[in-house]
Amino acid sequence: MKQQLFSFAALAAVLLLSFVPSQSTAYIVRQMSTLHNNKISYFAPRGSPPAVITSMKPRRTISRTTSMRLVPPVETVEGSIEVDAKPEEVYRVASNFDEYPKWAGGIKSVSFTKHGTQKPQIVKFDMSMFGMSHLNTMKYDYDENRRLSWTMTDGGVKSLNGDYEFKPLPNGHTKVTFHLKVDPGFPLPHMVKKMATKSVVSSAIKELKKYTESHLHCVAT
Repeated sequence: MKQQLFSFAALAAVLLLSFVPSQSTAYIVRQMSTLHNNKISYFAPRGSPPAVITSMKPRRTISRTTSMRLVPPVETVEGSIEVDAKPEEVYRVASNFDEYPKWAGGIKSVSFTKHGTQKPQIVKFDMSMFGMSHLNTMKYDYDENRRLSWTMTDGGVKSLNGDYEFKPLPNGHTKVTFHLKVDPGFPLPHMVKKMATKSVVSSAIKELKKYTESHLHCVAT
């Protein structure tokens, strides 16, 4: 039974975000293995309230009232990076969805409808990871050269909200800050959920930096 619970937790970690970078997979597996080896269970025994947390050493049950307070809220994870480019140049890359499959890990294709010169409001991403494919639909809002934000309207998790902020620096570079808030919509250890979200944020800003700087270098030469 404990093995089945562990397998479910591992599967839930995989399904949290379909675009978790592959380099994070080994770390996630190690963390889940540690939980299993230490006999820690994040799942309640049969008949217990949904939010109850139990521990094998010592075994005890937390009351329903107390356990509800222990359920962590959905957090916004933040990450920042300095890019050797002007804010308008980084913004141009981040809002050019046609180019996403070239630099954003896990994104196979992008589709949207564009009206004239206006940027698309609804964008569909075909994302693939761990042999699975998901179609996520995002609604975008634009604050030109300053902020790019989005909300998932349809996809593989309960809710997903994020944004990029572009702040000019005195040296002519840009500080890019990425905020991401994800609610998977199913029971998942808080540590695993937060780690996976941090991994997505870290990889996204690094990939944006690398592509922006390399693209500008190619244009300059």
